[in-house]
Amino acid sequence: MNSISTKSTPSLQARKGFTGIYVHYPFCYQKCDYCDFFSEGIGEGRSNVEDLLFDSYKKEFLLKKANSQELKTAKVDTVFMGGGTPSKASPENWFRLLKFFREESDFSSDPEISIEANPEDLSLDFIQSLKEAGFNRLNIGVQTRNPRDLKFLGRYYDENKYQNLKYILQNSPIERIGIDLMYGLPDSKKEDFLEDLDYFLNFQLNHISLYSLTLEKGTSYSRNVKEKKAKPPNEEMQREILELLPSLMQKRGYTWYEVSNYCKEELFSRHNLRYWTYESYLGLGPGAHGFLDGSRYGNPRNTGTYLKHPGKPSTEETSSPREELALSLFRLFLPIHIPSFLEAYIPRKTAKKMISSLDGFAAKGYCNWDGSRFQWESTALLILDDLITELAISE
Repeated sequence: MNSISTKSTPSLQARKGFTGIYVHYPFCYQKCDYCDFFSEGIGEGRSNVEDLLFDSYKKEFLLKKANSQELKTAKVDTVFMGGGTPSKASPENWFRLLKFFREESDFSSDPEISIEANPEDLSLDFIQSLKEAGFNRLNIGVQTRNPRDLKFLGRYYDENKYQNLKYILQNSPIERIGIDLMYGLPDSKKEDFLEDLDYFLNFQLNHISLYSLTLEKGTSYSRNVKEKKAKPPNEEMQREILELLPSLMQKRGYTWYEVSNYCKEELFSRHNLRYWTYESYLGLGPGAHGFLDGSRYGNPRNTGTYLKHPGKPSTEETSSPREELALSLFRLFLPIHIPSFLEAYIPRKTAKKMISSLDGFAAKGYCNWDGSRFQWESTALLILDDLITELAISE
């Protein structure tokens, strides 16, 4: 199996002068057992807390902007509302927040403005409200249509809502739609996942993320597996699916651009691309992370603490370009113009060692590499972590 794109596909190049905004909305119907993102189940009095939360987003933005040269000068070209479940918040609050961002920032002419949503929140009227609020991309966390698997994941299931999803996908006022699907659940069969995938591929969606179930430290699911109260992920089935997905998705017209992500017509998640290409972004909200002016920070994973001190991070550290670039950039299966990234971020001595590693990978058939343009072959997929680790430690 060969690389997905061809020599006519433009190479990804390092960019500067642009930034993004990530907003973390922490509330969900319930905390999913497998999820390690900071989130809280919805309780009474949420409307009052939500108003305080949106005010805090603005306060944090202004504090970060006052102390960041990048936020003062860079153009904002992506905004992403994640969580938690941001579709639980009112479109009016998102409208006001986006209006505030535009007033306080220099936006590019065609920004990508995304929001995550759960299927049970969606209706055509609701999506129209999101469009009017300023969103032009919708990402739906489907995970699976199988009631048994949803129950295992601790996900809310409403049969009528899932049946209505087909109509919504076909008639959505927002045209750029992506979905997330999950595979490798303990009692699930390969055929169950492929049936789900085929069902959604028929809607010609712009973007599909296909993730394997993993044991994340600190989650209820991880603890239950450790205590023999739950079955672990089906790793054998995960490997089978991981190997067959690139060719399957290519046949259905999708470009494989990151280990778990596929898109049509180069409609990548531009915001997620900035994470993988070492670009800056502002992270707002409890549990959010950001990367500004060469430093990374994390906000407290507690809504009450965040509301008391918005803009005060709980962690800060100087970025390590060599290690971080290797661990993120080389997850991409797009063609990459390596010199542009090395010249922008990597010392010459380290760059030479990374290039030597790429030469070795090419000799073994793991990638296409001509000294400038790099792209993984699918033969690298199952050992990708090992190859990336070698690049990350190229001292």
